[in-house]
Amino acid sequence: MGVYKKIKPFLKPFLIILAIYCVAMIAIWRANVAYIDDNGRLITGKGWTSDFNRYSSSLLSFLLLQMRFSLVDISPWSQIVAMIFLSIATLIVVWRFGDIKNKVQLIAGALIGLTPFTLVCWLYKFDAPCMALALLASVIPFIFTKKKNLIKFSVISLICLLVTLTSYQAFCGVYIVLLLALLLKDIVEQNKVADNLKTLGCGLGTMIAAALFFILILPSPEGYRSTEMLALAELIPGLFRNVGAVFARIWEVFPINWLTALMCVIGSYLVSLFVFSKRKGARRLLDVLAGASFFCLAIPASYGIYLLLAEAPTNARSLVGIGSVFALMAIFTVNRISSKKILPKIALCVPACVLVYLFFIFAFTTGNALAEQRKFSDYINGELASDLTDIYESREELANKKVQIQGGIGYTPSVEHVADLYPITYDLIDDFQVGLSYLSWGSWALRYNYGLEYNHLGSLESAWNCDEMEQKMDGYYYRISEKDNNVCIEIKEAK
Repeated sequence: MGVYKKIKPFLKPFLIILAIYCVAMIAIWRANVAYIDDNGRLITGKGWTSDFNRYSSSLLSFLLLQMRFSLVDISPWSQIVAMIFLSIATLIVVWRFGDIKNKVQLIAGALIGLTPFTLVCWLYKFDAPCMALALLASVIPFIFTKKKNLIKFSVISLICLLVTLTSYQAFCGVYIVLLLALLLKDIVEQNKVADNLKTLGCGLGTMIAAALFFILILPSPEGYRSTEMLALAELIPGLFRNVGAVFARIWEVFPINWLTALMCVIGSYLVSLFVFSKRKGARRLLDVLAGASFFCLAIPASYGIYLLLAEAPTNARSLVGIGSVFALMAIFTVNRISSKKILPKIALCVPACVLVYLFFIFAFTTGNALAEQRKFSDYINGELASDLTDIYESREELANKKVQIQGGIGYTPSVEHVADLYPITYDLIDDFQVGLSYLSWGSWALRYNYGLEYNHLGSLESAWNCDEMEQKMDGYYYRISEKDNNVCIEIKEAK
């Protein structure tokens, strides 16, 4: 009964946030698309222990899958679990930096999980709960910052950061963003900043310790991305280059309506810091300066460890921490409104709600676009499988062939229309969904879902020249050629 009394005030806000996220995911769940890595996991049941040292992900899947390490498709339950983790993380942020009784702040908090950079994480069936676990682990330590117990905070931070680093490392940037937000909160509320400087120092020290453990103790991560760090001589220019790449990426993929809403959120955030400052006169500008500094530091900080990479990625999943910056600005804005007049409240609250709504709608658009692209891919695969079985009548004949698939099917007209409006669509529905070559959606579907057996040559580093091979057929969507037991399938992009 005592436990229920403690959690009761959090239940209704939690359900509100969970409802927002789950409704936003309806189109994605309905599409039921096996997204990138999902295809391999569906067929082989392979987990994550050898993929970037994701031991926490493997443990979570073990618990979700009734004590089995071999993966099976349990969607949408896996994605619902992701939304539960995401909702808890959002609730903690709103509770620590705002007021969970304020519904507008709960809506604003949803920016953590609804930005297009974060949305891509929830497209996965298998990886979604593991990514949400990484976000939750980055947020949990801040439950223990109110009582200023640095030892407890440091120990819990170390444990949680190791969970983040062994599930999905990109979310570690959220931890740094929240440390900066604690400092901003103390400045604008005129609390003792020295206490939070200690917390900031402990937090950064703990993160360095966790990163060193991950880098030095655990085996080097295996994967497709370079983990080479910036050389000492290149550190400063490299950092500025990577920071510039983050801001440039936001500018590049955000359409004008998103940028307008975001500028309004930033504007209302700075205005609220000035208008509702506890300081007098020109000293109010100190709060505005602190707020602007938070934004300029938090955006790069949300990039996490990627800031230090020599070849820093700028794809959507590498920028997952940016949503926490948007959410915190919106929460700070709404939380500081002390005016009883309705117009100032509306003027300052509306931008955050509009931005959430725009991302909310984009989640529907993404789910529907994925479904259309999948239909097209399934059609091409079906046709290709049928033609291959016509050319090679026996299973044994095809099984002995070495097959190389080149090219991609391109995007459906509906997806291209969506991408014209939202350029980041090409990040979410990328070559893995469009191509039929190595690691692509189509390759897995052709080899396994259609029951075809052949020796697949994945890498296209030494692509065969189909023009030098005997042509078996030349159709509208692809050409099939053969030479010396080597079969080349050249996919033609639909126009």
